[in-house]
Amino acid sequence: MLKKVHIIGLGLMGTNLGIKLVNSGIKVSGSDISEKNVGRAKELGALSLDHKESIDYDLTVLATPINEIINFFDSPLSLKTKAIVDLGGTKELICKKMDTSTIPSIGGHPLCGVADNSTWVPTPEMYEGAPFLLCETKSTDEQSKALVSEFVRAIESKDIWIDQTKHDELISLTSHLPHILSSALVSLAMKEQDLNELINLASGGFDGATRLSRTSPNMISDMYLTNVDNVKDLIDKLISELEKIQKINDEKIMLDYLSDTVDWRRALADKFGERDLT
Repeated sequence: MLKKVHIIGLGLMGTNLGIKLVNSGIKVSGSDISEKNVGRAKELGALSLDHKESIDYDLTVLATPINEIINFFDSPLSLKTKAIVDLGGTKELICKKMDTSTIPSIGGHPLCGVADNSTWVPTPEMYEGAPFLLCETKSTDEQSKALVSEFVRAIESKDIWIDQTKHDELISLTSHLPHILSSALVSLAMKEQDLNELINLASGGFDGATRLSRTSPNMISDMYLTNVDNVKDLIDKLISELEKIQKINDEKIMLDYLSDTVDWRRALADKFGERDLT
């Protein structure tokens, strides 16, 4: 049974997670390299337990940047915990490290991040109803699977077990490439137009297409560089798609092309909902 959880990393994801767990009746402690983050987490009610190395935890959650999660497993693990799960946006490199962990470990990825994580606002409800992707590793056992599944239910997310390689392939298309495209579009705009003129004329389309570029540069860089082969493959395919569009000069062909994409995207909106285009 899940009673005590330790969270390593008390940024936006970790602190919101702590608030959610504490509200569900679970005792939570946390640590962070920033004392400011620890103090903020305590003030917001994300921590209900003082962290001590002598405590036996049921679960430890790694809520740090991807490269820090990878480096975490390079040192001997002295934690007293039954299981480890992470919140990283890529899984294959992390899971390879977890394969040799002396503590049963599971790769995790809650699909509930926010685009602009420079302005900190507590939103523990971000986890509610969100898909929480989980990847088994060679160190995973039945007890760790049961604890992590209970943890996901406690924050009211939906556990979805997925192969780690498939995870990175899918997320490269649905998350990592969109982040890179958003940044690339902003980079192009910076070179082509004066910012003040652009702000006065930019519509919801530009805002929507570049929203993800407000994400922390460290986060985008980590996602890209730890899933670089998949993203590069998609960039090559996207270039081919754009070159195909460049060659369209016929109105009917263009309408057919656009109609196919509009129908597909509207079907997605029908299932998941949609933000207003305005």
